[in-house]
Amino acid sequence: MKKPSRIVFIISLIQLYNTSTSLALCSNSQNRKTSSSTSTSTSTSTSTSTSNCSSRNAFLKKHLLTSATAAAGTLLMRPSLSNAAAIEKTDGEAAAATSILRSDKCAFGEGDGCSTLAGDNEFIQELQRRSREKKETAQKEYLSAYQMKNYPDFFASLSPPKYMVRKGDGTFELFDDAQLAELKKANRIKLEKPTAMGGKVQDYTQKPILVLID
Repeated sequence: MKKPSRIVFIISLIQLYNTSTSLALCSNSQNRKTSSSTSTSTSTSTSTSTSNCSSRNAFLKKHLLTSATAAAGTLLMRPSLSNAAAIEKTDGEAAAATSILRSDKCAFGEGDGCSTLAGDNEFIQELQRRSREKKETAQKEYLSAYQMKNYPDFFASLSPPKYMVRKGDGTFELFDDAQLAELKKANRIKLEKPTAMGGKVQDYTQKPILVLID
């Protein structure tokens, strides 16, 4: 069963706040100057108040140290735990979680872990086969998306600005304003809407791409 460490920590913080406030009020009281026309009774009252304030300061400082020690002890003795670590697991559940975290790699249908993940499931085996066939296309798509999301604005901010134009082989070439104007004049530049998932859907996270027509 979990101990209410957070409640203890919050209570310690409240005590710290109240103690600090009391010290500040008492300090302000001591800093007030008395006028030269103060009567004897007022001086006596001020002296008594100052004495009481000093005793109170000593008590509060001691209490402040105790509260700070309790708060620090709460943090050191009960560090924050992740949700996964806070859940009590049986030996079987713990072993299963460990096996998932330490499973072999399987990407694009390739890797030592693919057979373990698929098992005898023919549907998963078929998906892995399709992933292997589309690996090269998918990697080119991911690379193009990464480049178009990160570099066009950077090159456009240069002086003079440069513009990324994709060629037929999927690579990019930089052109300045004059060169791009000549290509547009010769009808060798077109705008293409980027797609994802092998061209099945339009990728709205990217800007239209300048494509060079061979």
